[in-house]
Amino acid sequence: MKPVTAALFAACPPGHNHQVCGIPERMGLEPQVEDLASCLGVLLALSGIRLVGALALCPYSAQQVTLWGPVVPELGNAKLVSARLLKEARLALRGAGYESVRCLVDLRNRTARALMQGNGFTPWKDNHCFEYALGRAQLPEEAGLRRAAWTDHPEAARILEAAFGSSDHCRYGLAKREREGFRHYVLEDHGVVTAAAAVDGQQRRSWLKLIAVDGKFRGKGMGTRLLKGLLAAEAKLRVPSLGLEVLSDNRAAVALYESVGFVRRFTASILISPL
Repeated sequence: MKPVTAALFAACPPGHNHQVCGIPERMGLEPQVEDLASCLGVLLALSGIRLVGALALCPYSAQQVTLWGPVVPELGNAKLVSARLLKEARLALRGAGYESVRCLVDLRNRTARALMQGNGFTPWKDNHCFEYALGRAQLPEEAGLRRAAWTDHPEAARILEAAFGSSDHCRYGLAKREREGFRHYVLEDHGVVTAAAAVDGQQRRSWLKLIAVDGKFRGKGMGTRLLKGLLAAEAKLRVPSLGLEVLSDNRAAVALYESVGFVRRFTASILISPL
């Protein structure tokens, strides 16, 4: 059933009916079975043995889950099947102790937006998905940029936690995250670590999860240097591309990413509903 379900999600490619994956690293990529395996669970709607709808529950935080879908191939049944899937998802998540649920709806997908709002979801903010195609690019190295050594972990964690207090990335130590496939980078200036970044090294596309500049060094071009440096470092690893997400109202960050060559793939509205 997993290949059939993945094919159902893949039938909604980027465009007016794009269903945004709730796993950030997989946003905008063609859905695969491994993506569904990374979810907390997948709800299926069946008519006999025929698959008529699916809804994936993606991990986000200890209190909140991100939905991927629902996807319903037969438009005539979309409202009914989607409502049933959403109802069952709410019941399951409430029973598991979650407090709220969210979803990301591509701005081009007006049908999905109306459907989710009709089922109690409220728009919060818009979210950009950016990507930098690395391919075999030969990018110049940035002086002071390096992969973080274990001795850099405390300072890198301090900088990242100061900027992303709600993230649990540093909670159990950067060494643990690196065993999970993350790469950490630091930028050093005159012997002082001024900025840090965490990159999730995925096979299909690396993902910039966190990037931050120490408060004492903001406004001095450290963010640009860090980005350029890690792009060069990732290109040397033959990574196909580097992706990231950023809230559209974070204009400074958007301007920074665009200035170094990131291209916006799409924009999605974040909709939220209590359980």
